[in-house]
Amino acid sequence: MRHLPVITAGVTVFGVGLVVVGGLATTGCSNNAPPPAPKAAPVVTAPAEVSPVAASPAAPASQPAAKAPAAGGEKAGTEKAGTEKAALKPLEKAAESVTDKPGVKPADTAASAKAASEKAAGETMAEQRPAAAPATPSLEALLADLAVARDEDARVPVIDAIASLGQNAKPALAELVKYCGDKDVRTRWHAARAVGLIGEDAISALPVLVGLLGDVDPIVATQAAAAIGLIRADDGRRTEALPAADAAAYDAATKALIQVTVHPDPRVRRASLRAIGTLKPPLDVLGPLFTKQLADADPSVVLPAVRSLADLGGRAVPLLVESLKNPKSRYWSAIALAEIGPEAAPAVEVLTEQLASGDTHECVQAMIALGAIGKGAQPAVDDLVRELDSRDPSRRLGAAFALGRIGDPSAKEPLVRLAAASDADPFMKSIAQWAGVKIEPRDIAARDAAVLALVRGLANDAAGVRSGSVSALSDLAPTLDDAAAATLAEKFVELLADPDDDTRVQAATSLVRLGRRGAGPLAAAIEDPDRRLFAMELLAAIGPDAAPALDRLAKVLEAGDPAAAGEAALAIAAIGPPAARLVPALDKLLSSPAGGDSAAGKQQRYAVAYALGRIGAEAKPALERLQVLGTSDDEMLATVATWSALKIGPADASFGQSAVPVLRKALRSHVELVRVEAAAALGDLGAVAQSAVPILELVAEDDPAPTVRAAAADALAKIRGG
Repeated sequence: MRHLPVITAGVTVFGVGLVVVGGLATTGCSNNAPPPAPKAAPVVTAPAEVSPVAASPAAPASQPAAKAPAAGGEKAGTEKAGTEKAALKPLEKAAESVTDKPGVKPADTAASAKAASEKAAGETMAEQRPAAAPATPSLEALLADLAVARDEDARVPVIDAIASLGQNAKPALAELVKYCGDKDVRTRWHAARAVGLIGEDAISALPVLVGLLGDVDPIVATQAAAAIGLIRADDGRRTEALPAADAAAYDAATKALIQVTVHPDPRVRRASLRAIGTLKPPLDVLGPLFTKQLADADPSVVLPAVRSLADLGGRAVPLLVESLKNPKSRYWSAIALAEIGPEAAPAVEVLTEQLASGDTHECVQAMIALGAIGKGAQPAVDDLVRELDSRDPSRRLGAAFALGRIGDPSAKEPLVRLAAASDADPFMKSIAQWAGVKIEPRDIAARDAAVLALVRGLANDAAGVRSGSVSALSDLAPTLDDAAAATLAEKFVELLADPDDDTRVQAATSLVRLGRRGAGPLAAAIEDPDRRLFAMELLAAIGPDAAPALDRLAKVLEAGDPAAAGEAALAIAAIGPPAARLVPALDKLLSSPAGGDSAAGKQQRYAVAYALGRIGAEAKPALERLQVLGTSDDEMLATVATWSALKIGPADASFGQSAVPVLRKALRSHVELVRVEAAAALGDLGAVAQSAVPILELVAEDDPAPTVRAAAADALAKIRGG
């Protein structure tokens, strides 16, 4: 069973043969800022300004080289780079969880207890308030418990309790440092977290944390990076006021962090960039290192770093502007700025200067970035208009795209002239028409002319023209009435069988953008065996608006094909409560799955269990079966069944407690959707899920997926009673 695709909505296109992030017309789909931290406890937040960098992936000396987790690195679905690629991303992408929050400084629990006791004295039993919570164990008692702990299950809760003491845990620093070298992964990252929460008093542990940046486990490396940032954030001294030894320690940490900004795991990259932002090395030191790495590293190494930079949004712009000034790094910097989108407006002046570059790829990538910035790039309009007269068709195409995105009225007439030019090829004319419509969307006659020209492009022999035409039509579709949109949807469904990969991806992306208006033609495509699986994946991406397809999806459940039934179940899950009438069919497959214990049969069972959870309370007939499956030896089935049971009905205390370890593990999944739902379920459990706070903190800061970070932050607020 293939994984459900995640579709982004940008116009991608125009066949200029460039490596791009998020597609040619990206508008910054991954630049969401991390969610705000819950107020109940302080957390590490990204600094107001950051100087992120990219460097070689070498691990610090004396430690094993960092490597991707066994679960897999970033999957193809998270790859935002490719020639003329749109952003159709499979849901499976590597991202487990990590934690790096400062702990709450211990409340004066003893004083609180005393006050409560005094207030209660003299009151009748009926008037007394509930007893105060037990006092926090002393550090000495915690260290004694740690000394006799025989395994990770015993050690980790004690380490977390020490971490909750914050700076008052300084006397335990040596013991925590010892456990940073423990053979158990979970112990190592919890110990690194605790060291970071001590703050500036743990500066002596920086060399140990630097060593952990090269740990074979990415969660340990992530937490080590976060801990370095915590120590510096707590150190209120200005850089120039630091003693030589401390300055040298921070400098060594900065250099080590730079090395792992190109780590294969996205969590490590994100945490290292945030830590560098806290350390705030001067641009004149950081800039050359960043530029060198962008220039020297292999594209397969650079592109993940570019994605992580873009994920920081506007905080990454100052460094990227500096890198634009160097010919060796300007191309990659422009890619990152294009992904950041409107927040990259401070780069407009330097990007405009880049238009004069003799290198077509650099010039067009700068145009793409200007287009992604949008209205904020208005100062570049005159230069872009001049590029419409370029002899190079790629530059003319890039300029037309950028002008359409910027939307400045002064560009309308030059674009009209380009569209009317006798020597312009049909595709160039249609893109010029598209850009004109973007500038003046109320010109219905111009819009209809552009649509007709682009529809003709769908049958062009050139794959790039077909792909570009789909994208541009998708961008105009919101302005069309339902009948016209349905006609486009039918044409896009036909293109799902196109021999060109990019065209198929663009067609899929466009169908999802059409939403309910694309659901009908996709539902009909279920009848075609060659397009059935793809059509159901896209219906799942559309979500509740795909409800008109339920009858056809029900037939697939009954057909006995486990692979197809699994895809149908995922589409049903995305539709949610409106699919309640299919609960009996789903429950039947859960008890007697087609395909048995085959790989396809197992995948089908996971999908069916998930669908029942997404339907919610109306799936109560399946609740008991799901609770039983929550104890399955099949870890994936146990995870999904546990989550689903929690979604269908309130958990009793014992089931809730048994669910927490399962859901904690799910936060490490390489599947984004699994992490989102696990975080949400932990939040729904409330205080029962207290033991999941450290991993949720890590996920809320350093998961590469904004949706996962937001779900984890929401879960933390619920668990803490916020």
